[in-house]
Amino acid sequence: MRLLTALFAVAIATPCVFAQTPAQTPATPTATPVTVSPDTRAAVSKLIGDVLVNGKAYDYDRHLADDIGPRLTGSDNYVHAVAWAQDQFKSLGLKNIHTESFNMPNLWEPETPAVGNIVEPRNQPLHIFSAGWSPSTPAEGVTGKVVYISQVLPIEKLQAAKDKITGNIVLFDSASFGEHPAIGDELKALVLLNSFGPKAVLTTGSANGTENAGSVSFNGDLAQFPAAQIGLEDELLIKRLLDEGPVTVHFSFKNRIRPATEVQNVIAEIPGREDPNSIVIVGAHLDSWHPATGAQDNGTGVATVLEVARAVQALGRPPRRTMRFILFGGEEQGLVGSNSYSKKHASDMASIDAVLISDTGAQPAKGWYLMGRDDEKQALTNIEPLLAGLGSNSTNPDTEFLFETDHAGFDVAGVPTLVLWNGIDKYFKLHHQASDSFDSVVQADLTQGVATTAATAYAIADSAQPFAPHDTPAEVEDMLKKANEYDNYKALKTAGFVP
Repeated sequence: MRLLTALFAVAIATPCVFAQTPAQTPATPTATPVTVSPDTRAAVSKLIGDVLVNGKAYDYDRHLADDIGPRLTGSDNYVHAVAWAQDQFKSLGLKNIHTESFNMPNLWEPETPAVGNIVEPRNQPLHIFSAGWSPSTPAEGVTGKVVYISQVLPIEKLQAAKDKITGNIVLFDSASFGEHPAIGDELKALVLLNSFGPKAVLTTGSANGTENAGSVSFNGDLAQFPAAQIGLEDELLIKRLLDEGPVTVHFSFKNRIRPATEVQNVIAEIPGREDPNSIVIVGAHLDSWHPATGAQDNGTGVATVLEVARAVQALGRPPRRTMRFILFGGEEQGLVGSNSYSKKHASDMASIDAVLISDTGAQPAKGWYLMGRDDEKQALTNIEPLLAGLGSNSTNPDTEFLFETDHAGFDVAGVPTLVLWNGIDKYFKLHHQASDSFDSVVQADLTQGVATTAATAYAIADSAQPFAPHDTPAEVEDMLKKANEYDNYKALKTAGFVP
């Protein structure tokens, strides 16, 4: 999650840059409540009981995080995770297990630790890390004067700073962008910054000198200049020193960069017993950042997908529709794997009844984000009682994650989507950081979220009628405008960020 903040790494690193979008005024619901037959209710009760008593999600996550480790897209660990996930699906007896490739323009991994220091007006070591998908510095490193850009937006402010930026090391922080910057404006700023030719870019990480992984590029493209992240305390010191006079810094790092490569999504199915050509997708992203092991982002989501597959298969009663389980890659670089899948399967969108995504960690689930689809609240009416005992029978109309995880490519195609709604206050204290390790995962909380996902997905897949209507392009546009996201959508579409 929070992938759009990666456009300027954690220069805009408050975890609520796009959070807490005010709830939109609901449109008149047009969806018919999903039918929950007595047989469906009985099956869901068995599913929930099996997940709570026999569930393996905690074990799946432990193996993924501890035994495989961090899974940068296309890395050796990622390839290992792809093979492991296929083996898990095979051991469960699922069908149509396969991979589908997508192209990453570059693969990236740190090769040497970053080192750096202030050299003027005095020597001071920096807590410094290479930004993701940054090129290596020259062997001798980068040395230059630091220019702090206090205001980037509106774009005219950045334009006015051109002469200061060219040939210097540019420092951004959250204050540079203001509160709730529009995604489209950030994209324009990035394009403009590239044209100005900075020597390098520094962004600001977390307190206590810790890394908060991100990038200053997206879609797997390399940044056009070395980009590094410094600790919050380092940034505050540099700003105070700039108040007194010039500041010069030096830093260096070497990254392992590989050219365009095909990377794999992992797919498996439980065929529907009556309508196998209608699909309910349960998905999550397999890739992670590297400071820790990605246990919460998104090991918990992967574990959820595998455990829902295990529990439904063990039930012995396939739902009416096919359940398709997908582990996407490249999410952290801009939803690359899921957008590729959406584009490749554009002609199949009408057959996808719903998409359910897990990507908000493993705090207790409250229910589901509706992702701009107010009619889905009505569709869930008969499913919510099934979730009441889990405490997850609520919905959230906020659109804070509208373009921030793997539902987006389906959402803009008009497919009904749901994203698991968890508490996220603890999640964002470890998100993309060294603290995102398995010891942060609470087994009972993870299991409750898995049970929520299994019950919801199965009830949708087993209903006599479709979950919710597919929106027309005009209805998608109307939804985006109501969410105040249409201009951002156009900018992201132009940049290839969404289909």
